[in-house]
Amino acid sequence: MDRNELIEQARQLFIARFGHEPQAAGVAPGRVELLGNHTDYNEGFVLPSAIDRCVAVVGSAREIAQARVATTYGDGFASFDAADPKPDPEAKWADYVKGVVQELTRVGATMDGFDAVVVSDVPVGAGVSSSAALEVATARFLLTLYPHPILADKMGLAKLCQRAENDFVGAPTGLLDQFSSVFGQAGQALFLDCRTLDHRAIPLPADRAHILIADSGVKHALAAGGGYRERRAQCEEAARWFAQHTGQPVKSLRDVTEAMVDDAPGLDATLHKRAHHVVYENVRVQMGVAALESGNLAAFGEMLSNSHESCRTFFENSCPEVDALVEIAQAHPGVYGAKLTGGGWGGCAVILHEPQALESLSRALAEGYRERFDRDVTLLPTVAAQGAEAVHFE
Repeated sequence: MDRNELIEQARQLFIARFGHEPQAAGVAPGRVELLGNHTDYNEGFVLPSAIDRCVAVVGSAREIAQARVATTYGDGFASFDAADPKPDPEAKWADYVKGVVQELTRVGATMDGFDAVVVSDVPVGAGVSSSAALEVATARFLLTLYPHPILADKMGLAKLCQRAENDFVGAPTGLLDQFSSVFGQAGQALFLDCRTLDHRAIPLPADRAHILIADSGVKHALAAGGGYRERRAQCEEAARWFAQHTGQPVKSLRDVTEAMVDDAPGLDATLHKRAHHVVYENVRVQMGVAALESGNLAAFGEMLSNSHESCRTFFENSCPEVDALVEIAQAHPGVYGAKLTGGGWGGCAVILHEPQALESLSRALAEGYRERFDRDVTLLPTVAAQGAEAVHFE
């Protein structure tokens, strides 16, 4: 459904749950990472796109500092002290909301309580950033009820939502997800330098290129570990090795060149693979941006496929199911390129394809995945979409 339909569904659920009309809504999209896999926390380059799948948070203010939040994530309901939210292992989804509440309070937002309903059509645990969409939608909703100057600082808002995920939820993610959800533009990919925070929109024309997200059904959980913490620690250890053994000012793998990683005698073999992926992934992002800006979608698609091979071989964060989806897609006519998207160890493949190829591509993926794994793949056609926004109901 489109975002207006999603907001209306949430509004109706709010009325049914709380017995009155809501005051405001925040809506924010998920994202696909086109290029830049695990480069964000290495201060590198990323190239994501917001998608037309969103989370909507609809609700009203309360005069007491108590929050009540209902969700369509199962039969979820959470009630907590908005002045002092605490994590709850029995309602983990609510921690993303609580983390935003805590961070808004820390920057000086004056908040009482609120009632809210959360509705989403962003797949959970699929690598398309349902968590960041929930955080950003929550922030836009709350800042409509309780205005604060941070609303005018889009990068500040993205970083606030990142802190909510890092510090309250405990997932050591970079900025890519929240940045994508805040800054998304229809028909545009987004380039971000994660060190300087310089960014710009890059054309991804919908008349020539559509995005198909193929959800393997293999869930990942970044907050629980799932390899993410280990990979981040390995990247940090590799950066320290380069700083100690090359005489170069290496703060992170962003500072390591291709020549340095190609000639690194003595570096542990596993750390070398992790560094190789990150260093060359940064190169691929820059090459991919150049390809898109020149309209060369074939070259851009090649960067996607090369990125997946690097993830599979060097970063080792793919899985057989996602590998199969990528392989099937890459062999299909009209596909520019395909790769895993998100943290890895499950989740989705992102496939860039000619618009007219969608029907036959979808059939090939469905048939091939069922043949190999005896279960169905979920296919989500999408395009580069608009970022987060808020609605104030009259």
